[in-house]
Amino acid sequence: MNMDEKKYIDLYSQARLNGYFSTQEHEQNFQMLDKIASKLSRIEIIIRNRIDRKMCESNKDWLFNLPDDIRLDVGDKTQDHDTLISRQTFNFWVKIVEYYKIHNCAFEEDFLDSFSFKKYYNKNKERLNKYRLNNYQKAHIILLLTRNIRNRAFHNENLLKLRKSGIPRLSVKIDFNEGKFFYFSIEPNMIVKYLDDILESLGVK
Repeated sequence: MNMDEKKYIDLYSQARLNGYFSTQEHEQNFQMLDKIASKLSRIEIIIRNRIDRKMCESNKDWLFNLPDDIRLDVGDKTQDHDTLISRQTFNFWVKIVEYYKIHNCAFEEDFLDSFSFKKYYNKNKERLNKYRLNNYQKAHIILLLTRNIRNRAFHNENLLKLRKSGIPRLSVKIDFNEGKFFYFSIEPNMIVKYLDDILESLGVK
């Protein structure tokens, strides 16, 4: 081992580097993070604003009338509405969409109509058993996959890693059929395209 490798381990730790095939892959992961950080941030901000507008249509104080299992992060003092909106995690917004069944406010119908998960990993399903994915299911899966990418990216995890079976680590397990699970994944080299397609559907090019 030369001095450069020793310094690299000192900087990033052997425990972290054990999750990568090489220091080159570790650097490639940083390059991926550079490419997608702003895309993820834009998607999160736009989707949370869409959800908030939808919820405010029926109740401007909806943030203070949440079900018991959805926790509002209010910080250490009373905050105005816009500040409260900005404090909530992406997971909070996914829960709001699921609880209130407002998937149609997150993504446009035209986008969902033509959306195919096979574009991002060719073994993804377009049908669950004999039924094609409907737009509610597509929106649900997109939100979960996007949350997965976001959490891994902003916690500096390896976005390039594959499972031993060859399936991408960027996957979500879906149960739409009473105990029968389906996996939806994104190939590492399709992450940027996936996020760009979502941004374009939200009006950002």
